[in-house]
Amino acid sequence: MSYLAPHFDPDVFVSYSHGDPRGRGASSLKDWTHALIERLEGQILSLDTEFDALNVWMDRQIDPTAHLTPELRGKVGTSGVLVIVMSKRYLASSWCRDELEWFGKQIQDRATEPGRVFVIRAQPTDTNAWPDFLRDERGHPLIGFTFYDPADGMPYGWPDLQEVNRDCAKELCRLQTALTKRLRELRERAENRVKAQAARRAPVAAGPGGSRRIYLHAAPESEPARVDIGRVLTSDGIMPLTAQAGGGGMADWQKESAARIETAKRCEALALVRAGEDGDRFVGELLDIGVDERERIAIARGAPLPCAVLDRTGTTLPIDVAPFGIERFDLNQTNWHGDFKKWLDASRQPAAA
Repeated sequence: MSYLAPHFDPDVFVSYSHGDPRGRGASSLKDWTHALIERLEGQILSLDTEFDALNVWMDRQIDPTAHLTPELRGKVGTSGVLVIVMSKRYLASSWCRDELEWFGKQIQDRATEPGRVFVIRAQPTDTNAWPDFLRDERGHPLIGFTFYDPADGMPYGWPDLQEVNRDCAKELCRLQTALTKRLRELRERAENRVKAQAARRAPVAAGPGGSRRIYLHAAPESEPARVDIGRVLTSDGIMPLTAQAGGGGMADWQKESAARIETAKRCEALALVRAGEDGDRFVGELLDIGVDERERIAIARGAPLPCAVLDRTGTTLPIDVAPFGIERFDLNQTNWHGDFKKWLDASRQPAAA
């Protein structure tokens, strides 16, 4: 059992070099790493019962020059967070390089969950030799957590970490805070995914008379178009809802946004009306509401929210909306409302399956 179970187990996989190139079985680097991780676990467990089930896994016996075994591949693949204790011996170990490559593939497969890797710098290393996935979007190596004296490059408390100076204690507390925060975030995301899957399996509540509800948004100057479109949708058994437009100030906009989220989370879909040629303004609303705010609505309703643009202009959209999962309907087409209804039906099919 682990803190992140049943979503991840173990919670934390510690990847490090034993620092024993001659295979003698004894290594100060190994002892120092074990002492550091044990101190970290002890600090986490001492303060909060929330983490009583915390499972931090690291091998104590496996030869670091051996290949990554199926057991270890399983541990890496199902772990919530990878903690890398970076040292010169780590970078020199082929086993550690294999482990990094494997976990790098896991990170690529879970690109929507950043921050799955923590780097503990046990000593200065050549960051040019670090793998790409240990770099930020600008190509810089992750800063991580420094556990060595910048004056001489020796790990704090070397060789057995029996004595911990102030700098080491501060960095250990910083690591503890960041790691527990990330574990909470991972568990919350995983629980939200479970809720979303359950919500997709449950039918969306219908409106009065069995009509289906969508949230229909339009800019104030496009209100006449929204009303006309709403009439067509209503005749097809689709009830369009909208929030009261504010006065234009920041406080009014925030109130309208809150009302929109509260209303839209009870709807089957979100639709944005494009009725004018002001492309820049529409793109702004599309990104603010159709992307950013829609993500908050999805969290509030516990399930993804389909989104569409109902376009009266007869021109293509200024940006490609496909990457955001947004569909465009050309209202100049005779049967656009029939196509829109089919799209709504199709959005229910994955849940039914």
